[in-house]
Amino acid sequence: MEAERKMLDSLDDQIAQLFCQRMEVIDRIARIKFEQRSSVYRPEREKQVTDRLLLQNGDKYEKELRALYGVIFEQSRDRQEKLMKALEGKI
Repeated sequence: MEAERKMLDSLDDQIAQLFCQRMEVIDRIARIKFEQRSSVYRPEREKQVTDRLLLQNGDKYEKELRALYGVIFEQSRDRQEKLMKALEGKI
């Protein structure tokens, strides 16, 4: 079991690093959306991402993947909204 835990630790490290990289891209997208006066919430884009991921990974963990990305999308929207509000204050 120790080997599996070390593997999980390594995977968790990678997931956290990738999540932080994703949030950096979210920051850039928020600035673009602010400049274009675009909406933060784009359900069609979220569906597109989820559908692509399910197609790539199959449906074995569909419920869990949908739940995970539901949280990721929620955090991404929250981050974008906060950044856009901050940008509004700078004008």
